[in-house]
Amino acid sequence: MSAKKAKTRVNPPAETLHAIKWKVFGVMMIAWFMSMLDMSIMNTALPELQHDFETNLPNASWVVNVYNIVFAVLLVATGRLADQFGRKKMFIGGLLVFTVGSGLCAAAWEIGWLIGFRAVQAIGAGMIAPLGFAMTALVFPPQQRGKGLAMIAVVALVANGLGPVIGGGLIEIASWHWIFIVNLPLGALGVVLAWRWWPETYDLSATRRIDWVGMALLGLAVSMFTYGLVEANVRGWNDPQILFFIQLSVVVGIGFVFWQNRAKDPMVPPALLRNRQFLSANLAMVILGAGAVGGLFLLAQVFVNLWGFSQLEAGLCLLPIGVCGGLVWPLVGRAADNAPAYRLAIPALSSLAIGLIWFSFMPSTYEGVGDYLIVLPGLVFIGMGIGVGFPTLNVGAMNAAMGPNLGVASGIINTSRQLGSALGVALLITVFTTTAGWHLSWKRDPIHDNSFVYAVPDPVAFGAVRADIAEFSGAAKRKETAPVGYDRWLRREAAGVARDGFGWAFRIAALLLLAMIPVARKLTLTPAEARANAARMAQQASAGAAAAPPAGAGVGAPGVAAGVPAIPAGAGAVAAGAGNGGVEGRIAELESALRGLRAELSERQERPR
Repeated sequence: MSAKKAKTRVNPPAETLHAIKWKVFGVMMIAWFMSMLDMSIMNTALPELQHDFETNLPNASWVVNVYNIVFAVLLVATGRLADQFGRKKMFIGGLLVFTVGSGLCAAAWEIGWLIGFRAVQAIGAGMIAPLGFAMTALVFPPQQRGKGLAMIAVVALVANGLGPVIGGGLIEIASWHWIFIVNLPLGALGVVLAWRWWPETYDLSATRRIDWVGMALLGLAVSMFTYGLVEANVRGWNDPQILFFIQLSVVVGIGFVFWQNRAKDPMVPPALLRNRQFLSANLAMVILGAGAVGGLFLLAQVFVNLWGFSQLEAGLCLLPIGVCGGLVWPLVGRAADNAPAYRLAIPALSSLAIGLIWFSFMPSTYEGVGDYLIVLPGLVFIGMGIGVGFPTLNVGAMNAAMGPNLGVASGIINTSRQLGSALGVALLITVFTTTAGWHLSWKRDPIHDNSFVYAVPDPVAFGAVRADIAEFSGAAKRKETAPVGYDRWLRREAAGVARDGFGWAFRIAALLLLAMIPVARKLTLTPAEARANAARMAQQASAGAAAAPPAGAGVGAPGVAAGVPAIPAGAGAVAAGAGNGGVEGRIAELESALRGLRAELSERQERPR
């Protein structure tokens, strides 16, 4: 029965997919934009949720945390299931769940229900997100694939950049409910268009057997690790429960790798686990996510809590990051289809590090537009680094993994970014807390001396400073007061301590990024080399298909050797594309792909240098 079902899985020819690439990509970007937007847009709504639901900040913050955790847990599993059972089915199902979850969130009547409905919404987002890179690599011709993969990262950057602005604007003119209501028409439109335009595609080399053990192990590892990071700064890093979850997640993660190397039908193909460029790109993505997302989180805290801006004003101040990221996309799009990834990844990591270091010397208080102009160059460097870094690592990873397993590879790179984001926020908050404590201890003598002059007991003075630091870091609601005299001096001292804590957090993030440059240097595979390797593997797959018994023809090509890029789903619809068209059809498609590759290489040789 399973063999009969396997034979019914047929992918359309590569030419058909290439002809409708903009329709497929446009629909994908509707869902991709919404899922990325909802990761940042809720940060602006937390004060409103606290007020409306009469709850505290830790409870309200779980509206954000639960989305990030559930989203991260599902990415690899849903990517693999999409490869096995159909990417169109997974996309439409995910978009339906996301849209329904958005409607339920808008109707939530209690904070607990809102958190639960956000988990439903995250399930839909986790089903959608792995298909972004997979479908782009599938429908774009080989010579345009890098441009498409780079465009996805720019859309994500724009969505994250616009999240605070859109969220702040909707809250000011309406209410937090509209943050979810706006998803309803977009979600419905995406479902209708996907149903009409999308063809069904599969990984024909994958069986229909589900690796339940692998999914359980990976889900447990990711959820426990992410939960430990989220709660570490609330409970403390020495909390036994936090240490238990993080340590157990490492053990379970090792068990997952052990199982994948021995399972009969592993969720993650062993070739990906042994692919050095793919692993290097994912490691670099973890650190880029930590530095970039953690840095963006602290930037928002500086503008809102330290400088006293509204959420909308802070969002507008952060717009240069998204604008600069969008402006560098044409450069990334051209280079991504011609140059090895390291040539862009290294400048991107350096630019982001320079921007974070520049911003780390920001003024402790906002006195006028001149203070913003001081930090603006740092925001420009950050925007260029993010705008180049994320697309480049996406392309580097997907080039290395180019083949039938597009969904699971896309899920892994997305999971790396999510884990990096959680790690970055947790780590940088810890650096802020620790270094701010050091700077407060170094100011003990001047605070004591000035308090003695004003006859203020030390416990009162230091209690006031700690309360101000809590406001400047976002741990307590900021009071809009204008203190004078001694109180004004004390508040400015507290602002200086908070500024120094933020500054060192930015510098540590920059050091992490610079430390990844040797790893990024390993991304040496050019797109042309990836396509040539894929064509060679396609030829081998065709030869294997000719010798294979008919009963196995519908299942697909055999696995890929370690460290060698797999068969592409675009140029090589041979083994992963046409599937069941017979040996003659496979050979004809292979010859067509090789002709296109030779024409492209000839054009590149004739192109003036």
